[in-house]
Amino acid sequence: MSSTYRVYFILVGLFALWVGAWGFFVPAEVTRALPWPVPPLRARFIAAIYLAGLLAMVQSVRATRIAAVRIPIALAALWTGALLFASLLHVSEFDFAKPQVWFWMGAYAVFPLWGAWLYFRSGGAGAAARSRRPDLLLVAVAVVCLLLAAALLLVPADMVRVWPWKLPPLLATIYAGPFFAYGVSALMLAREAEAEARRIVLTSMLAFTVLVVLASLLHLKLFNFGGPAAWVWFGALVAVGAALAWRLTRARR
Repeated sequence: MSSTYRVYFILVGLFALWVGAWGFFVPAEVTRALPWPVPPLRARFIAAIYLAGLLAMVQSVRATRIAAVRIPIALAALWTGALLFASLLHVSEFDFAKPQVWFWMGAYAVFPLWGAWLYFRSGGAGAAARSRRPDLLLVAVAVVCLLLAAALLLVPADMVRVWPWKLPPLLATIYAGPFFAYGVSALMLAREAEAEARRIVLTSMLAFTVLVVLASLLHLKLFNFGGPAAWVWFGALVAVGAALAWRLTRARR
């Protein structure tokens, strides 16, 4: 694997570290990294996405073969590309007098194009060392993520009403990006037989699930358990986390 790949992983990882560290550990200061202020729970949820992405980038830097990092590259390119698309849909809500906005837009213009070039340079979907019969459990996880991403993107006003905590339409659209990237990655994982590739992405997805559970527990008072939304939220996180942990254990074997 050439240094071009590692430079990409390092730069994407540093960006993810910057946003993730401020958002999760010092949410009151998240505007140092994000182009708009958000309350602590929203900041920690966004940070969970970035810290999970950071974990995937760190593991990818340590990999020695391109076959092991094809899916992480796709994950990074899809994630950053979807966030750019969501940002452009709400470009009027960004204050371009702030340097954070230019940093945000610049990163999300470069990273998806660079990632797509690396992915197809590596051979794309045809570069897998081997494939296997689809893992139906991971297909189910992919379907859940993709349906959620589609709903957040296409009907954000409806999703705002049923989301387990207060959410503005801008963030609903922003949230669609990571769920879309994880959904596509889960579909790729469902047929991926390369053990290292499976470990990297499964670890990232499991870390995201665990961090979201932790963030939710830190702000448990904001959830209304008198309705179904909070129960569905925690139930889905536990179910998906258990499925990912099981598959990760098998991949490590």
